[in-house]
Amino acid sequence: MFMKKWRWHLILILFSAMGAVGMQGAPAHRDGSPYPMEKRVLFAADSAQSWSAAECTIEGATNRIFEGKETLHWHVTVDHFAGEPNYPIGWPRITASIKEALKRDWSEYDFLQFEIFTRTSREKLPLEPAGFSLQGPDREHGFARPLAELKKGAWVEFKIPLSQLPRKDDVRSMQFHISESNYRHLDEVDFYISEVKLLRYAEPVLLNFEAESGALFADAKVVPVRFEVAGVRNRAEVKLECSLRKGGEVLVRKPITVERGAQRVVLELGGKILEPGEYEVVGEIINGSQARRAKVRLVESPWRQQ
Repeated sequence: MFMKKWRWHLILILFSAMGAVGMQGAPAHRDGSPYPMEKRVLFAADSAQSWSAAECTIEGATNRIFEGKETLHWHVTVDHFAGEPNYPIGWPRITASIKEALKRDWSEYDFLQFEIFTRTSREKLPLEPAGFSLQGPDREHGFARPLAELKKGAWVEFKIPLSQLPRKDDVRSMQFHISESNYRHLDEVDFYISEVKLLRYAEPVLLNFEAESGALFADAKVVPVRFEVAGVRNRAEVKLECSLRKGGEVLVRKPITVERGAQRVVLELGGKILEPGEYEVVGEIINGSQARRAKVRLVESPWRQQ
């Protein structure tokens, strides 16, 4: 009976450790911001004619600059009586269609980014000042998110991972909108939108690198590792190495070749008997710029033979 209680006590300790180490092992830069990026501009300040406006206006703006460049000015005067006949409290919106097939394919990019400055006659913005959406080839493949982060009198950056899109290879249109029900009648609101652009890593990088479990029993036979590979084009492959280390000593080393996207690598310990303690898994792209590291803890196993 004592032995069973002791084993279950250790199991509880293990799962508590997994939660704690999982947090500690999270990479500091999950979006890869320290790495150089390439961009492709979709809509700049001179693209006002490419947008259709309903219950609002859009034009290029020279009086509100972002990083030395002009912006798009989207203006809404909230009117609770002059909307569409069936919906007088309406949905002011600007929509841009992406007509060229080549421009619809975003699969080689990692983020969609834009910045918005907001000015309003209100004392403060409502909880959901505006929204943003993308349309794919059909309704099932659309994407939408509220722009709740917007602030009065300040620039706010939006950086949307394209992995969130159900069809990033076929994006047909984008839209900014507000719901007039969130505003008072005759509220004035102006949104200044920087260039809308796609971003991608300019070189191969590892992202979200971490041990699959932050803690393992010391008699584990394998250490699984998860990560993403970005910055690789056109189904090219990149060589990298994953390793398990303690201090400066490399205990297990595994070279692999992978394509872009999510990866799972299993480090086989090959019968090595490891002592409980703090270890780390390390991922390095061959001839790459940086190594990624994550902690993993090995704890005494109740099943380990003495």
